[in-house]
Amino acid sequence: MIKKTTAAYVRHYSDNGQTTAYVEWVDTQGKTGRTEGPPKNAHMQALMSRYEREHGRPVAKEMW
Repeated sequence: MIKKTTAAYVRHYSDNGQTTAYVEWVDTQGKTGRTEGPPKNAHMQALMSRYEREHGRPVAKEMW
């Protein structure tokens, strides 16, 4: 179970046009992890919203 989110970003890869959302987190046992998927996926939307609530700032947008 996720205890808190630590980072969130949406990357657009200019070489292939792919866009992927990433949310990094720490679980209740102290283990770190990262969940990734399409930014419009309901699960990713929920994780990104949680990040914004917990940190008071929007998810970062990156171009690679």
